[in-house]
Amino acid sequence: MRTSTLGWVLSMAVLLPNVGTAQVLIRPNPYPQVTAATALWQVSGDPVFHGGSFYYPKGPTVFFDGNVMNRTGTFEGVPIYEDATQSPFSVIYIPIGGNLVRPYERRRDGELAGTVGSRTPSFPIQRDGEVSVAATAAPVAVGTTGIIAPPLQSIAVAEAPEAVGTTGVIASPIPAAAPTRPVRRASTPSLIQLWVPFDGARWFSAGSAVAFSAERFVQVGEYGSFPVYRDKNGSRDVIYIPSVAGGAVAPYKKK
Repeated sequence: MRTSTLGWVLSMAVLLPNVGTAQVLIRPNPYPQVTAATALWQVSGDPVFHGGSFYYPKGPTVFFDGNVMNRTGTFEGVPIYEDATQSPFSVIYIPIGGNLVRPYERRRDGELAGTVGSRTPSFPIQRDGEVSVAATAAPVAVGTTGIIAPPLQSIAVAEAPEAVGTTGVIASPIPAAAPTRPVRRASTPSLIQLWVPFDGARWFSAGSAVAFSAERFVQVGEYGSFPVYRDKNGSRDVIYIPSVAGGAVAPYKKK
């Protein structure tokens, strides 16, 4: 009797399917083997055509971060990457060897005029109908001495020193403040991104973070070192990812 019972249990264990929960594990993207280190167009600083627009080399090279940099195309056989923490189609990155990538920036003109994207652009922003005074002001003859007056925009800088009182002390013009360069943010354990790649699609930020609840959310995968959740009673086109480890979860919607 005991032998037949044991055989029945073993038969059921073999015949019953193994039911499990499938999860998607997303690992950091590796640094590409093909780079533009010796490409003539990269060495010469030529623009790159991508997504219907030209991108120009601007800013210092940065290290490749496989957690946020995703491949979005190629140029002359070299892969093109975008940073998921920045607005799409604003800055692209070209690998140049040594785990480094060179940023190429799109000019903020046309339909992007008057916008700054996710960071301060390197190029001047010019709105439609906006014309520079310095570019249009023609030199004006003053009196009969033949002295040429500078354009209006440069008068404040080129103005001659002015005598103060009767002591002959000369006041020097106040020097213009040096332009500031945007400070690159260091890598942190937080995940605050405009879009993330997951399950073969791009998921865009869709609102403020909400408190995590094990009764409400179920894990469906991982993005890097962060778990990816879905609302048990919500849409399948919305996922939730923690902004910081163990903190609130931010919604992302597939488009």
